[in-house]
This record gives sequence, C-alpha cells and structure tokens, in this order.
Amino acid sequence: MWRTLLTRDRAVMALHTALFPPTALTAPLRPVTARVRVARRPPGGGRGGRRAAKLLVSGALATGIVALALPKVAGAEWADIATALKGLSLGQLTVLTVLWLAGLWVHTPALTAALPGLSHRRALLLNLTGSFVSNLLPLGGAAGTVANWRMARSWGFESPAFARWAVLTNLFDTLLKFVLPGLALCWLGVAGVEVSSSVSTAAYVGLGLLTGSVAAVWLVARDDRAVRWLGRCADRVVARVRFLPVADEGYAERAASFRRESAGLVAAGWGRMVGAKLGYAALQAVLLWACLRMVGAEVHPAVVAAAFAIERILTMVAITPGATGIVELGMTGVLVAFHGEPAVAAAGVLLYRAFIFGMEIPVGGLSMLAWSLRRRPAIATL
Repeated sequence: MWRTLLTRDRAVMALHTALFPPTALTAPLRPVTARVRVARRPPGGGRGGRRAAKLLVSGALATGIVALALPKVAGAEWADIATALKGLSLGQLTVLTVLWLAGLWVHTPALTAALPGLSHRRALLLNLTGSFVSNLLPLGGAAGTVANWRMARSWGFESPAFARWAVLTNLFDTLLKFVLPGLALCWLGVAGVEVSSSVSTAAYVGLGLLTGSVAAVWLVARDDRAVRWLGRCADRVVARVRFLPVADEGYAERAASFRRESAGLVAAGWGRMVGAKLGYAALQAVLLWACLRMVGAEVHPAVVAAAFAIERILTMVAITPGATGIVELGMTGVLVAFHGEPAVAAAGVLLYRAFIFGMEIPVGGLSMLAWSLRRRPAIATL
C-alpha cells in the first residue's frame, strides 16, 4: 500500500511540474500586501468578460472594415461580389480544401525539425490550434504561442526546447515574408507586367526589413558576445526589479546556451525548415490562384504572386484578428491595380481568406477540444 501511495504522490508532483514553469515553483514567497489583495480577482469572471468584450469589439471592427471599405477599394457592389461566389460548385470547394490541407501538411517538416521528437501529426495539431487562438484576437500571436506551449508540455517537451521551436519557426517565417515582395517584383519585371506603386513600396519595405533582420541574426548567430551582452542587461534589470524571475545561472549564460543549442538545430535541420516553409508558401499561392480562377478571374501568375506577397506582409499588421480587413483591402487593391475585374477579384480574395483564415478557426477549435478531451482521462487516472 505504501508503495502505491508513493507512486501516486510522484505522479501528482510530475503533473504539477508540467503545468507550472520552474520559475513559478522556485520563486521566493513574499508577504501578501493589501494592494495585492485588492488586485486579485477570482478566476474566470472579470477576466473572461474582458476577453469576450475584446473579441466582440475586434471582430466587429474587422467585419466593419470589410463590409464598408472593400466595395469602395474594389469598385464593385456587394451584389456583384456575391454573384461571383454563388457560382462555386461542391467539387471546386473540395479541390480548394485539399489544397489548403496539403499546404498545412507540407509545412509540418519545418516544425518537426525545430523540435526533435515532435511527430508530424502533433506538428499539424500545433499549427492548427495556434492559428485558432491567434486568429480570434488582435495581436493574438502571443496567446497562440502560450496555447502551443501548454500542448508541448503535456507531451513531455521542456520549456527551453519549446522556446527554441517558437523562435526558430517564427524567424524563418518572418524572413520568408520579407523576401516574397522582392521575388514578386522580379517576376513581374521578367513577365513584362507594369508594376504598381503598392508592390514596389512593399518590395522596398521588405528589402529594408530583410536587411535589418539578416544583420541582427548574423550578430546573434556568429558567437555568444551579442547574446551575453543582452543577458547581462537582463540580469541588471532583474536585480533591480524584485518581482521578475531570476535565472540560477544568470541570463547571460542562459542566453549563450540557448543560442548554441538553436544553432545546432539550424545546422541539423535548416534544409527541412527552408524547404517546408517554401513549399507551404507555394501551395498557399496556388490556393490563391485557384480561388481567383474558380470565381472567373483571369489573372497572370506573377500578379497572383504579387497579391500573395502583399498578403504575407500585411498579416504582420495584426491590429485586428489575423489582420482581417487590412489584408482583404490590400490584396484586392493590388489585383484591381493590375487591371483585374473588380467584383471577381474581391470575390477571389474573400474565398481565399475563408480558407487561409476562416477555416483555421473551427478546425483548430475542434482540434484543441479533441486534445483537451483526450488529456482529461490521463489526468484523472493519476
């Protein structure tokens, strides 16, 4: 009996460690002041209400932008846009769904390379659930990362390994976004298509951001000096601000170790990371082209690439959930500027966004629900 009780106690302690970071477990206790007592709130209630209000406001803002501004940017009435969308058949929607799912699956090697031991199925689950959370809120990328962290911890991955995964996957994704406008501009030039000012501006902005990002990555990747300096700055801040967590070995040493281990992951898996990111972007661009063709738009592939590059850049301006409204206006404006028919251009953009943004919400939500339901029995048996 004592052996059974000891085994149960160890299981409970392991679960407690998985749910809470080590810094939370080892942080020194502080007396609870009156101010702290006032600031505390019961779980749920107020915080859940604020989140719901933020979700409603941001969703209403995104819907209002699309509803009011899209017809003006496109130069078409909503009735004409709806007519273009009504002609879609079940077979066409099935083809688009297959393209969308294929892109998600092609992307999984980039995620598994950055987190050794992660399966392709779980990588797909991380992608979908992270997108589900981040697409619900403005600037929701941080919330999506937290959701992914909880899932990775439930599978036995340590927080430092997940942190490296998050940094590397987002870094490769961001660098690709900065490269795409320049590639689209070159393609338009080779195809002899007159380039609009919006695409030129996006290409120059992307080139500037790419140059700055590559320089920063080079400074960090070449040796430990840059990260150690940043770590020492963090140590000074932590020494003065008492409530911040302290690293036992110091943040300078922790940052140097993080850099070396991340460099090892890149050296071992950069081919899979780059190849999967490029394959994912290519299939998304093909999905955009297919959406435009299926609503009747005759658009040169180079113009589709330009609209896709604009979309990738604008998704970084996530002041609304998934930059909804901003992305649709930008893509439609580019297509119309390249002499696309207004109604079908707007319809194709809306159809594309329905897959690339809208579908991720219900599918990701159901995936997270399934993960939660499968996780509960495991916790209950401890």
